[in-house]
Amino acid sequence: MSHDFPSLARRLERAQALQNERFNQASGGRSLPVGGGFAHFRGEAHPLNQALGLIEPVTDAELAAVEAFLGSPTVLELSPAADPSLWPLLAGRGYRLHQFQQLWVRPLDSAEATVPSPQIRIADAAEADLYNQVVCAGFMERDDWRDLDPPFRVSLEVAEAWGFLAFVEGEPAGGGMLGIVDGVALLSGDGVIPRLRGRGLQKALIQTRLSFAAARGCDLACASTAPGTASQRSYEACGFHAAYPKVEMARG
Repeated sequence: MSHDFPSLARRLERAQALQNERFNQASGGRSLPVGGGFAHFRGEAHPLNQALGLIEPVTDAELAAVEAFLGSPTVLELSPAADPSLWPLLAGRGYRLHQFQQLWVRPLDSAEATVPSPQIRIADAAEADLYNQVVCAGFMERDDWRDLDPPFRVSLEVAEAWGFLAFVEGEPAGGGMLGIVDGVALLSGDGVIPRLRGRGLQKALIQTRLSFAAARGCDLACASTAPGTASQRSYEACGFHAAYPKVEMARG
């Protein structure tokens, strides 16, 4: 893995932006290229309406176009690799700090590929409702997923992306997504039902996805978590280390 921070950050930011673009297109969303990344609009008040991957200079006019495209609030996910010219533009346009994320990274080697856990498997396209209900139940701290109407959904028919489901004694217990972009494995969307936590399911989901990605030739894996969470501890236990913090800046 390269220790050149600018190159590493550009690779990770570009991979995340392209991964989100695939899911945005699959959901019927609209996209606006900006600053080497994209602004994504998936519908009014959708929680994933945001711009990310901004690693090239952005002009005041381009920023105004993003605001018009996304509406209010306008949310930008930014890394330390963002072009320095962007920060005074944000200050001048009234952006505020919304929240922090921590990006985690680890190298992968094909020798790390192992036999998948019997309690973890890839969800097929026909299980999209099940996958979204179970994962959203984990996010929403709900024990019963069966009558849950997810506030947003992810597609299981996106190129180079797979949803993984975890089971306990045959019962759906959690899930997580894996996407692959240019040799980078992107792990995201982990959720485990509260009453079935404490069994190592998130770590099993992480390790199974890492093995799958390593077998497909990935040399790097990354994931984002909120700082100081159980998810952070699970990723650290699976060999990830802090790459850099990210901030969400919001206006409106």
